[in-house]
Amino acid sequence: MADPRHSRDLGNSFTLNNPNDGTPIKEMLPLGKYLYLITKKCTYRVQMADQIDPERKNPTLPPVFQQKLFDLGTDSELLRRTLMQAKVLFRKEFLSIDSDKAMELTLEALAELAELHEIYKNFASLEQAAINKLGANPSKDGSQTVPSAGNVQTQCKTFAQKADHFAAKLIEIVRLFYPEQKGKNWDDLQAMAKDRYSDSDPFCEVLKIAVPVLKLVRNMRDCLEHHLPGVVVRDFEPEPDGKIAVPTIEVNFRGSTIERISISTFMSKLSKQLLDTFEMFAAHMSSKHMKPFAGMSMQIGLVPEDVQNAWHVRFAYGMHDQSGRFVPCG
Repeated sequence: MADPRHSRDLGNSFTLNNPNDGTPIKEMLPLGKYLYLITKKCTYRVQMADQIDPERKNPTLPPVFQQKLFDLGTDSELLRRTLMQAKVLFRKEFLSIDSDKAMELTLEALAELAELHEIYKNFASLEQAAINKLGANPSKDGSQTVPSAGNVQTQCKTFAQKADHFAAKLIEIVRLFYPEQKGKNWDDLQAMAKDRYSDSDPFCEVLKIAVPVLKLVRNMRDCLEHHLPGVVVRDFEPEPDGKIAVPTIEVNFRGSTIERISISTFMSKLSKQLLDTFEMFAAHMSSKHMKPFAGMSMQIGLVPEDVQNAWHVRFAYGMHDQSGRFVPCG
């Protein structure tokens, strides 16, 4: 006798279809209509057939759909300090914000940071290839060959755009914690925090470092998109001493100033600063908005180094034991 149940009601299993991965699933994150599976190397999004065909009109539809989102997993510092950190901190048990929205924005911010990092890696690779080519093909006459990294202006503009997209996602997360900041800018956030918490508060100290960086991102994007005189980008360029300077950038616009610096160095530093900013904002804003949990005195603390690999984050809710060691909970 045939089983009267629909095929989707029967037990099913699947494997992640990525021969370049093969590492175990370390984290799972249900969010909206998707389930996110995170291995040591990659992040995947999974959707069930009933979410695509809720009326079950197509019995031949595969029960599960999977899609690789990032070549970033729990081994990635970039993913740990964004998505994993948000998963640990942006929790309904401890915060009154819209946690699902905060996680959705974090995913979008991570996507921008991942692209930002790829732009930096690609630029650094092009730069090094040009240097290697020059060294392998010395001039045979009295001329000097000057290498090129391609259209450096466009590459810097794309980098600035991605950085600004990340900053836009971050300020949307900020507004979940501080709804009164809707329509306001980074200077307004810093002024509010100083007034509410005092200038020496740890969050205010973070803002003193982060706000100039976030303003630089917007100013740099405006200059490069609208061809304003405030950002100077140079490809490889001969110097008076006979040396060839690597591609450089300098900024002097609306109070944002960066002395002439190697583009690859600048991209590397800015990518790290934005990652630091996300992690510290997440920790401090969550700490400021914690609600009581089951009558226990909880706080956000630095996870001991010997258990950070198990937690995949640096900050978590927890408490200190009798020896003073922070014990993450939840």
